[in-house]
Amino acid sequence: MGEASRTSSRRGLLGRALVLAAGAVGLQAGAADAAAVPATLRLYGSGLHLHSRSRRPGQVPEKGERFTGYAQLSDSPGGRVVGHFTSAFLAVDSPFGGGGSQELHTFTFDDGTLLGLGLAADGPGEFAIVGGTGRFRGARGWYVALQQPRELGGDGTAEFHLTLAR
Repeated sequence: MGEASRTSSRRGLLGRALVLAAGAVGLQAGAADAAAVPATLRLYGSGLHLHSRSRRPGQVPEKGERFTGYAQLSDSPGGRVVGHFTSAFLAVDSPFGGGGSQELHTFTFDDGTLLGLGLAADGPGEFAIVGGTGRFRGARGWYVALQQPRELGGDGTAEFHLTLAR
């Protein structure tokens, strides 16, 4: 093997070793970040209310109407308060599928915020986690939300079962 060939092989080997080392450091940093955010999170809402300028409590939302909502968040039913929940939603209806509401959710904690987005109909809705701040920076994932606002005949509670990924 010629001198140029050996030099080229050594450079290639060193280059691959550096790439592997950098990758290992990146994986360790990613693992440390991922460890800061739990893989699953269950939250329980109380005092869930919905507000609209055009609707009285008990009236079912019609296509195009906008609402806002809020609730206090606990770590278990009746447990320790860990944050609060706010939402904005738009009632939608389509001739190609059922109606429901397009919703934007914000989960606010002392050390960060999670943002979710999705479509809900009767019963539990499935939502996408689209980002976060603080300890949830870079979070992605999904969650199931069962919301029972007082204004629509519910008991003012909610359950959120979140699965977080990076």
